[in-house]
Order: sequence, then C-alpha cells, then structure tokens
Amino acid sequence: MTVRKRTALACVPVALAALLMLGSCSFASSERREPPPLESVAPLPGEDAAADDEERVWAALEAGGKVILLRHTHVVIREGIGRLAPGNCEKEVNLSPRGVAQARRLGEAFRAHGISIGEVLASPFCRCMDTGRIAFGRATAAAYLMPPGVLSDEKAASNDARLFRTILGHRGASNLVMITHDLNIADQVLEPAEMGEFFVLQPAGADFSIVGKIRRFSR
Repeated sequence: MTVRKRTALACVPVALAALLMLGSCSFASSERREPPPLESVAPLPGEDAAADDEERVWAALEAGGKVILLRHTHVVIREGIGRLAPGNCEKEVNLSPRGVAQARRLGEAFRAHGISIGEVLASPFCRCMDTGRIAFGRATAAAYLMPPGVLSDEKAASNDARLFRTILGHRGASNLVMITHDLNIADQVLEPAEMGEFFVLQPAGADFSIVGKIRRFSR
C-alpha cells in the first residue's frame, strides 16, 4: 500500500474559531494526500442498497480491529462553539436534546450488533465527552482530538499527525472509538461528516482503508 504524505492544516487565527467550526478552514500541503481506498462492494439495485452497505460495515466491526472515527452528535451551532471550559460544561455549546437522543440510539445499535468496544477517546469538549458517555458509558479526554480552529497552525498539524499515528497503531480484537470534530475527520478521510456520523477505518501498515460510513445517526 502506498505511503501517503499527511496534509497540513492552514487555519486562520483562534479569533475565527467559530467560522472554522462551520468549515471555513483551508487545507494546504506541498504534496496533498490522496483519499484512502474505500473498501466497497457493488451496490445493490433499489432502496435496500444503503441498508445492505451499512450491514456490511457492522459485520466488519463485529470482526474487530477497526477504528471508529465519530463526529459528536447534534449541537446547535451558535456563538461560543469554540469555547472550551474544563469542568464547566455550562459555558460550552453542549449536545441538544436531539444530540442526546442520537447518542443513545448510536450506543443501542452497537450493543444490538454485539460490537466489542475497547478504548473510547474523545476531544475534551463537553459535546464529544458526553457523546462517548451516553453512547458507550465512558470517554477519556484526548487533547489531540481538539478542533484545529482553536489551536495554532503548528499545534493543529502536530495533533493531526498524532491522530493518524494512533489510527495506524490500533491492534487487537476490540474496536477503538475516537470522537472528534468535523475538520479533524475531514483531514483524515477527505470527506465531510455530519454530526453523529462515523467512518470505520482499517489500519493497514503505513496507511488505512475506509471500510464504510454509517449515516443514520445524523438524522
């Protein structure tokens, strides 16, 4: 498998963090990373194709050894979206009632499919930590999963590289869950993720492949 160069984030200063949360960060690199290969099967005709693809992703998770790259569930985007207040979630933008319900459904789906979950890592923002606690019963804060818009360019690039290394380093029968933000996910898989969506990744030596994406919990 081809070794890919990591993409460096070129973000504007912290003062524009709220805009970055809405996707106004640009990607820059002297050697842009190509999208990881998507492990796919030929689509089935008719309306059952999407459901069939999701079941294939669930089956891959049952086998273990995957990385689940999950965007936190629903919040209402508003002023203060980039504010981190450790130990004081009231000062942050938190999960909406819809987001709480999404996280519960997500956890129920993992349990219904009998998916083995190992470590649950999350950005220290309350909306990510709460997504993990509601869905999986636990979450461990990982500062390198913070959104790049609230960091210096140098720190954002360092965190992005560490996320990539953590994905590649996952081994074992259980699945690793990483709960983070839209820009963090997009820089890894070069695709956007709605709130509550997740990608399933298969580490493969010097890179990873994308097994698939589950969308239903973003609705």
